[in-house]
Amino acid sequence: MEKLQEETGIYKLGFAKESFLGLVLPIAFVVIVGGIGAALVYFL
Repeated sequence: MEKLQEETGIYKLGFAKESFLGLVLPIAFVVIVGGIGAALVYFL
């Protein structure tokens, strides 16, 4: 399954899985925490 993803997915464009996760995970963390913080500020 992983080989199929590597051949058909974003990794074929030259992205390494580790560097892709290193970019996406911090952004996702900021979006999630920021969204929760914004919701608290807005609704309270």
